[in-house]
Amino acid sequence: MRHPSRPLAIAALALLVVVLVAACAPALGDRASPYRLGRDGPALLRPGGEVYVQVDVRRDVFALTEADFAGRWTPWGANLARAVATHRFVVRDVIAPDGWDLRLDRAVAYLRSGDRQAEIELLLRVTAPADARLGGQRVRALVVDQRGASLPVEIVVQVGR
Repeated sequence: MRHPSRPLAIAALALLVVVLVAACAPALGDRASPYRLGRDGPALLRPGGEVYVQVDVRRDVFALTEADFAGRWTPWGANLARAVATHRFVVRDVIAPDGWDLRLDRAVAYLRSGDRQAEIELLLRVTAPADARLGGQRVRALVVDQRGASLPVEIVVQVGR
């Protein structure tokens, strides 16, 4: 005969496992698991906190080629090479509420075999002051490469407690 509390104990154990696994997962918006601009909705942020936002840039925006990273390419899986490109970019003309900061954390170029131009992945870090106003905020800037080509970026941030 089955014990009547056994299904309840199994359900409780399953819930505990789910909670523990979720606690181990990286939070969306940290450096390892950034928000993806245009895909994940507004970035969530607490006053005094920071959030990382990934921007995937079309090839034609900066038109960087294999030659632009000569000697810097490293294999990155089948038919793909990767090069750190942070030194080629700056963030300019930041428009944000007082005390906010937007910085380029990392830029990486990816080149597939047979492609002439590299795809660029930018990782931006948005920091809010401890007294940040709650609610929706917009942070705007230009990401500019060494040649002067630019990409306007607008990040919507939802500040909450």
